[in-house]
Amino acid sequence: MKSTILLLFLFVSFSFHAQNWSPAGAHWTYSYYGFFPGYVEVLYTGDTVIEGQTAKILSKTFHGIDWSMTVVSNNIGKEYTYENNGVIYLRYQNQWDTLYHFNAQIGGHWRMAKQPFTSVCPDNSRLKVLATGNKTINNETRKYVVVDFCNPDLSSLGIQDTIVENIGFIGSYFLPYDQFDGAVDGNEGGPFRCYSHDNFSTYAPHFSGACDYIVGVNELSSTFAIYPNPVQGEIHLAEDFVSRFTHYSIYSLDGKMYQTGPISPSINIHQLTSGNYFLEIANANQKQFAKILKVD
Repeated sequence: MKSTILLLFLFVSFSFHAQNWSPAGAHWTYSYYGFFPGYVEVLYTGDTVIEGQTAKILSKTFHGIDWSMTVVSNNIGKEYTYENNGVIYLRYQNQWDTLYHFNAQIGGHWRMAKQPFTSVCPDNSRLKVLATGNKTINNETRKYVVVDFCNPDLSSLGIQDTIVENIGFIGSYFLPYDQFDGAVDGNEGGPFRCYSHDNFSTYAPHFSGACDYIVGVNELSSTFAIYPNPVQGEIHLAEDFVSRFTHYSIYSLDGKMYQTGPISPSINIHQLTSGNYFLEIANANQKQFAKILKVD
């Protein structure tokens, strides 16, 4: 009788653990560091069966601003995943690939999911385990593995991150493949912002503010053009803006403020490094935004 109860307990425990990955309401958000600012949302949207394997459907959407300075939401595809004994598998090129491995031991390694077809990293780049352990998040104990992003020969690429059970990378994008391509062309997504599901409140270890900010501010009421753009040293504003607005701020694409001050016909940005920014001009009742491309 005791043996039967023990076996039943183990079976129930294993079954519960097997459902841990991507439960109802699973929701990830990531900053987007491509040419346009915004964020990527990954949502669990249902189940399917692929060649006899039950899999989770994860739908991906980009929310941000396009060339016309219009807020857009674009579907960027789906991923199919499942969990088995602490390993998360990803469907790619008609086969199942290892995405995360929570039972891996220190020194163990696996090939990055989707890696063979990327144009940036070498074929078969690998994730090598540097440390393992458990951490408590929202009163729940989760496994974690610290991994080193490596070349095929296991020499380090100089990037480390932590993968947390049921969540994934907590410093990088959902897929390591896209993180690498994204360093060059903004392929899909950037650093982790937040995770939650129906019975798990928002976890955001490195991100402050609302998970769905586009440029780190609450509203995008309207946009305007500046000149010159691209710009090397000074932004020039039309007299109409100078007379109607009181102050300005300059943000990076992830919402970090770099510069602020009273409004004027010319704003000096010599000290900014080259890259993409947003200029916010505001008064007590209104904000407007312009995209800036700073060049050397």
